[in-house]
Amino acid sequence: MTRYPIWLTIALLFAIASLPSTAKAQSFGVSPAELRVDGLLPGEEAEFELTIYNHYDAACTFALSTSHPWKRRPGRIDFPDDSWIGFSPRQIEVAANSQATVRVTVAIPSNRKWAGRDWEVWLGVTPGEKEFLVANCYVRLLVSTSTQAQAGPDVGLIAGIAIGILLLSYAVYYSRHKIKSKHQP
Repeated sequence: MTRYPIWLTIALLFAIASLPSTAKAQSFGVSPAELRVDGLLPGEEAEFELTIYNHYDAACTFALSTSHPWKRRPGRIDFPDDSWIGFSPRQIEVAANSQATVRVTVAIPSNRKWAGRDWEVWLGVTPGEKEFLVANCYVRLLVSTSTQAQAGPDVGLIAGIAIGILLLSYAVYYSRHKIKSKHQP
């Protein structure tokens, strides 16, 4: 009686194994798996390349995107704005059993509030042809900005100079106007 369930289990496993699979195996990859950008000054940008490997027997189009990790490295916070990351191209066709590179640019706005930050974001690579099960590859991008912000325009200084010029101009105008009014009968 105990042999019947064992034979039934083996028969079912054999039947399932002989059926054609609807999911493709992981047939692509991306490198590097992790990137670090350290000491980036706000107002500057960093560029690097990702390599996508297509192990399929046919050409495949891959789309690139950003994703926010569900678990970050200790001391890292979520990357504030995905628009600061650019892909060139954002979508790429890779020939069968071949590889291609994509240029990635990280540009942090010139604002002192972005200095001294440690962020994490994931760069996703997804095959264009979606089957029932799709495996995505993610590259962990760790971005650290310098504690020194890039020297940019100091709005307070510019406003102070403008007000000083206006006051000086008014003083010159007023003194000339007063001198003219004394000499006229």
